[in-house]
Amino acid sequence: MKVEYKQAFSEVDAIMCLMPTELLNKIPKEFIQIIRQEKDMAYNPNITEPFEEQKLMDETIIILGLIYRDFLTSAEERKKLQLEDAEELRKVQEELKEKYNPENVFKNRNTNIKRTEEKKDLIKYEEKNWIKKLFDKIKKIFKKYNH
Repeated sequence: MKVEYKQAFSEVDAIMCLMPTELLNKIPKEFIQIIRQEKDMAYNPNITEPFEEQKLMDETIIILGLIYRDFLTSAEERKKLQLEDAEELRKVQEELKEKYNPENVFKNRNTNIKRTEEKKDLIKYEEKNWIKKLFDKIKKIFKKYNH
């Protein structure tokens, strides 16, 4: 397991130690045991109240949010939070789908490329008649012997 998660579990455990007993009793004992088993024993977070002023790791905040949503809220509020989470996840997936859609990727690539068109004219090629060819060969021979 990543060190960040182990440290986050240490912070969550320290916060749970400061929780009132009635709230702590709402959290399943197995869940608390997993957090205590997986925490980083060498990391000692300095957590005091009020929590709003603490510099908590992002992972700690996420774990605390999950604990709140799954164990500490009423059934109505839990459903509401789960729907909000699902909607947020759907929005993120839509954005990613739009951003990385293969059809759009190629469209964007084609519009960003500036095409430089060179003017290409055909060159008129005239084949020499047989008399001119013969005359040119004779010239080459004379030039060869003169040098």
